[in-house]
Amino acid sequence: MNWIYQLISDRKTVWNSMRLTSMRPTSMRPTSGSGSIMLILFVLLIGLSPAQALGSKRFDTDHKEKINGTTLHFRVRGADPGNPYLLILHGGPGFSAHMFYTWGPTLEQTVNVVYLDQRGSGESEHLKLGNPFAPKKAEVKDYTIANLIGDIEGVRSFLKVDKWYVLGHSWGGMLGIEYAAAHPEHIAGYIHMDGLLSQPLAQDALLDFAETQYKMQSKSSDKAVQEKADSALKSIAETRKTTPNLQRLMGAFTQVRPFFAQVYYAHPEEAGAYNKQISDAIKEYHVPLSALSAMEPAVALDITDHYTSRDETPLLVRIMVPTLIINGKQDGIIPPRTAEKTHRGIAGSEILLLDDCGHFPFMEQPVKATAALLDFFHKHPVQK
Repeated sequence: MNWIYQLISDRKTVWNSMRLTSMRPTSMRPTSGSGSIMLILFVLLIGLSPAQALGSKRFDTDHKEKINGTTLHFRVRGADPGNPYLLILHGGPGFSAHMFYTWGPTLEQTVNVVYLDQRGSGESEHLKLGNPFAPKKAEVKDYTIANLIGDIEGVRSFLKVDKWYVLGHSWGGMLGIEYAAAHPEHIAGYIHMDGLLSQPLAQDALLDFAETQYKMQSKSSDKAVQEKADSALKSIAETRKTTPNLQRLMGAFTQVRPFFAQVYYAHPEEAGAYNKQISDAIKEYHVPLSALSAMEPAVALDITDHYTSRDETPLLVRIMVPTLIINGKQDGIIPPRTAEKTHRGIAGSEILLLDDCGHFPFMEQPVKATAALLDFFHKHPVQK
């Protein structure tokens, strides 16, 4: 993998300069000026001819298709429809694929990236609930893991892809495990990126993180800080005694709220810069604010498939496809010990733990994440 990392690392400045230009739809890309200059520099640096890099085959297609009883939004970008495909499963449940738009171009010369908004999320059809905090079972009956898997299969069939790579991030990792176990015949390789394995483990990780922070504060010379920390530690102890469910999950998030940025980022001070990249991408694609986050999917999935107590550990032995596990060493909700448990459970899997990295390797360590994926694709080519 060293040659890939060196290639990307030496050209990081060019990648960053190219990112917003290369991700735009064809109609929005500049044909002259600074964007063209950067493209020429880029193709010279990586040894491609301009014809190879641009090519008449490069595409960026936006879909809203009726699939599996709902309307799904997915964008597909790549250099050549004949290249292998990579499906990205975003987190949440209820977030969207837009946060991957800024990183995706580093992969799109090698694979065609499918940015799928899962049902109920992003620009896909949303759930219609009378009371989003307490929906009726009839309103959420179709929001199941089985249907989410059916949606994935529907998108694959629509694109006429036999085998593809799949990347599951955060909650998307839990969905990715389910999909890989159900349809190994259609997966060339699976990437589990800071992926959720078990809700009980994730809740414990949040409580552990909060407890560590409050234990330090309990030693403060400031009596008010000390008393507040002691009170929080008692509350954490009580939360630990409860059974994993929605209330326990919300309790864990409540305890960790003062340290939220530290949970997700190795360098919280840089979170604003990462969010700006995503914000710029959202503006480029005129994504409505309503598409960025939805709470209904998580509530619905808890009713239909016990999401907040779900544990995929028993399913790991059924993962028979090549698997790469990538995890940030400073991830507070999916810590390395969870990634290592996933690694032990999936026979033949590879694991990469990234330092100076929290929950979002594609933001905090994009060069190393890209190098790892390109190496994985090279070692596990799609068999046609």
